[in-house]
Amino acid sequence: MWTATPWGAVHALVAGVPDKGDVVVVPGLGVSVYLRQSVCSLGAAGFRAWLADPPGFGDSGDPPHPLDIGEIAAVFAHWLRDRDLEQVTLIGHSCGTQIAARVAAAEPDLVQRLVLGSPTVDPRYRSWPKALLRWVRDGRLEPKSLTRTQQPEWRRAGAARLFRLTRSMLADDLETSLSHVTCPVVVARAEHDPISTPEWAQRLAQGEDRNLVKIPGLAHAFPYQAPGAFADVLSGTEPS
Repeated sequence: MWTATPWGAVHALVAGVPDKGDVVVVPGLGVSVYLRQSVCSLGAAGFRAWLADPPGFGDSGDPPHPLDIGEIAAVFAHWLRDRDLEQVTLIGHSCGTQIAARVAAAEPDLVQRLVLGSPTVDPRYRSWPKALLRWVRDGRLEPKSLTRTQQPEWRRAGAARLFRLTRSMLADDLETSLSHVTCPVVVARAEHDPISTPEWAQRLAQGEDRNLVKIPGLAHAFPYQAPGAFADVLSGTEPS
């Protein structure tokens, strides 16, 4: 489905019917293809699941300029309202968690539950060199097919858009956004993720109506190998 926004047209994939409500998945750094099977799993579990690409990424239209975390959050808020989606479960993965948290904080009437999958970025690693080393370390733990799957979307996005998004990701403070979130929050962290550290995930999950779910055996991009993990989290089943 296509939706016009002031920042460019948003292309979204949708699966399922909303027997259990609407779930919107916010993708990570410039790519969404690795989340498509997660959307199918959510649809099969009884949700109407959406996977939307910000302008400049995936199959969406071109924006007037490279967008940062705050602008993409504004895109998603506009998109939710335009599609008449309210009281959704909003799932962010990787830097999509920072976008999702901003939307949940700014638009509490639109989001009834927030899921942070592999949240970024641990404050200890918010410099370019430290973040890069963590990403390289994670790359050694991921299947080689993941990179091959993502390369076409990265090429489409281009260096300028990816640089702008990465710079704003490192500058963004997820804790500040979460301090203004009033809905229940679930933090989902994979066991071997070197980017979203266990201490960081535990800290984000502290507080009333917040829970930490551990995904065994996988690294940062866990939805690629465990596409049913988010459906398990929402159904209260321990991911395996």
